[in-house]
Amino acid sequence: MNLGDANLRTVNTSRPALVHSASKQSVTASDDFYSLPSGNSSQDEKSAIRRYQTPPLHIIIPDPNRKTPEPDSTRPTVRAVTPTHLKLPTVPVTAKLPASHPIHTIQRKPLSTGSTPPSDGPSNKEPISPDTPGVDDTPYIQFAIDQLTRDEEVNHALESRPLRRPSSRESYSVERIVPDERLRLQQGLQSGDRRQRPLHPTRQPSDSSVVAIPATPTQDSFRFPTLNYLPKVLRLPSLLALLVCCLFIVTAIIFSNVWSSQHHGLWQYDQVGTSRYFIFQYLPQLLAILIVFWLFIIQNALYRIVPFLMMHSEKRTFTSHILHSAAFFPSDYMIPDLWCFRHGEFFLGLCLNLFRLCIFTVPLHSCLYQTQYLTVDGESIWRWTAVEPVGWTLLALYVLLILALVSLILKLKREPSGLRWDPRSLADILSLFQRSNILSDFYGSEARADSFVLALPKKYTLRYWIAGKRSSEIFHGVEESQTALEGFRQNRESKEKSPHSHLDLESQRPLKASTLDSLQKDVHSPRIRYRWLPWFLKDTFVVAWIVMAIALMLAFVIVSFVNNATRRGFEPKLTSRKTSQGFSPADFLYSFVPSLVGMILFLVWQPIDMYFRALQPFANLGQTRGSAADDSLLLDYTACLPLEVTIKAALAGHHKVAWISFISVLSATLPVLGGGVFTAQYFIPTQEVRVAADMSGYYALVVLVVVYSLSFLVIWPKQKRRLPHDIRTLGQMLSFVYGSRLLNDAVFWQPRSKTDLVTRLLGTLTGDKGSSRYAFGVYVGRDGKEHLGIDRLHRPESGEMFIATGTMK
Repeated sequence: MNLGDANLRTVNTSRPALVHSASKQSVTASDDFYSLPSGNSSQDEKSAIRRYQTPPLHIIIPDPNRKTPEPDSTRPTVRAVTPTHLKLPTVPVTAKLPASHPIHTIQRKPLSTGSTPPSDGPSNKEPISPDTPGVDDTPYIQFAIDQLTRDEEVNHALESRPLRRPSSRESYSVERIVPDERLRLQQGLQSGDRRQRPLHPTRQPSDSSVVAIPATPTQDSFRFPTLNYLPKVLRLPSLLALLVCCLFIVTAIIFSNVWSSQHHGLWQYDQVGTSRYFIFQYLPQLLAILIVFWLFIIQNALYRIVPFLMMHSEKRTFTSHILHSAAFFPSDYMIPDLWCFRHGEFFLGLCLNLFRLCIFTVPLHSCLYQTQYLTVDGESIWRWTAVEPVGWTLLALYVLLILALVSLILKLKREPSGLRWDPRSLADILSLFQRSNILSDFYGSEARADSFVLALPKKYTLRYWIAGKRSSEIFHGVEESQTALEGFRQNRESKEKSPHSHLDLESQRPLKASTLDSLQKDVHSPRIRYRWLPWFLKDTFVVAWIVMAIALMLAFVIVSFVNNATRRGFEPKLTSRKTSQGFSPADFLYSFVPSLVGMILFLVWQPIDMYFRALQPFANLGQTRGSAADDSLLLDYTACLPLEVTIKAALAGHHKVAWISFISVLSATLPVLGGGVFTAQYFIPTQEVRVAADMSGYYALVVLVVVYSLSFLVIWPKQKRRLPHDIRTLGQMLSFVYGSRLLNDAVFWQPRSKTDLVTRLLGTLTGDKGSSRYAFGVYVGRDGKEHLGIDRLHRPESGEMFIATGTMK
């Protein structure tokens, strides 16, 4: 709070009074600074007071070289500070104060006509101000006492925290609010040319200067559509189409098993390499791998929308942990993912893991049909038959898949996603958090090596909001409501009163005085900037993958063509005799195992492909000249279809991403060919059953293995693909933009649709002069401090970003 232009003068012993006079001085306890022209200015000029502000709990150390005036009973104890280089606008802002700081409404008392203006020199002849009839001076006295007692808090802060002298080149964007309704002292401060460092930035729970209020638009319109958007692959027609395909395969399996057992097989065997051979040995697993790709696309879309679906749900008490633990894109499709179970989404977690279980359908399909020597109408012939145990196992897997799809349809039909369009890129995420009041929870997270979880969970909600009680403006985004903020403050106060109040609530570690200095140092360090890569893309593992791939490739090629073993056939080492149900250990081994090995190779490449897609926008932003929006913020490779990303990356000049994504699709042929290339055949000259290969399919398999193995030479990541930490969760991506002035840019201000957002970013709006460039580096944030993350490459008020180009040490 601030005394304004009040000057505490001699007080009448019979009735206290407070006389107002023009002042050029500041009050230390309030952190507000008044600036006036020189001493010869007119009275009108003195009435135009400029108000300057500082963040809460910040104390500026006086200059030791500055001469301190002699104590005087008629002078305030602190001289005026008049920063001549600052010309900041004054923006009125209203905010609610905690209950611990009551508001005293004081009416300013006009100067008595008999009093004289205060002079710079001492004076003992100034008349005592007369009482003002009808005005109670008690609130003025209590107002002054409140200001004087705050000196104890100031002194305590000075003793408990090391301070530094602020630079004249630093600035704040933090709003300082001085509440006094009738005196009109509520004023805010926008970003200027001067910034200082707050004492407790990590202790602020959220940016509560604007309290968001939940809103519900009265009607569905283009501007405020219903928040139930789903990607096309998750809509009812697409899921029903997949459901029909699964039912078709189930019907085919049942028919094969029943018909084969009752009619001595399915079809007469002719020879290797014919159309019948293709239908029974390659087509089943080819259809199965298409279903697997379809499931991959569905999983990818679910990962994008499930975090927002959870935050949109009103049933959840706390949702802050979702940002830090729920993955935004799948890192692999082989290991079961349990994060949905941890967040209470049992049916979604069950669906995702049943989808991953279906990867075994491909090797099972490869051994579903085998040849069997049967006697039909007195004639012994070879016929294609269905292996009934394999068929019933496949039937069980597809029934589980159908149940998972039905559950997913009901889940998405019952619970809206909370989205207006598909969040495919960084720009889409920024638009959802552009006005969020939760961003201060991410302070310092850009330099952390691992993801963090708030010690006190909060409730983040995705919906329509109104920006304050006095506003009718509706916007869409992730916010923490006023009720949640009040609950958090109560929890925080109880924590601070506990014996462990000296711990940092965010990291559960003791607070260090050098935390801020360390952060400012870390953001400039190349070791921090280029610290992280996925474990499988680190140098040691990349070398291991290359050595293993080339060694296995050479062994495979050498063994394949030594003594023409694949052409002449080899002994199965297992019995090839068929059971009554068509099962043969030799046929199962040489069909299921090669297909399973090919499936593993296919799945091993998927996380490599996905991370190269996800890292490409950051690689473009890390260039010294930055990148345009369509090459960085709007890149959506992680959400593209398998072949779509290959074509888009090739046209954009991202050749490494194009090749790696192409190999991820090409490697799907490994389990298809591996499961169908070998079959047990009866060799008449030797009168024995040997395992031989379909040479046309085997030659294709050898070529694919060579291409796949040599492609590991391409995955060696360059330095520009390294980041300070992982980017798999929304919280990890928000750590790079929470303090960026990019969130204040007009391009992200309430876009009405995805088309509107893209149009703005591409610079086609009227008045734009070319497209802006964006970069990943050290930028001056909205709080006036340096952060590591994404912003415009150049801003007139802060200059060009610092982009580290050094190497790790």
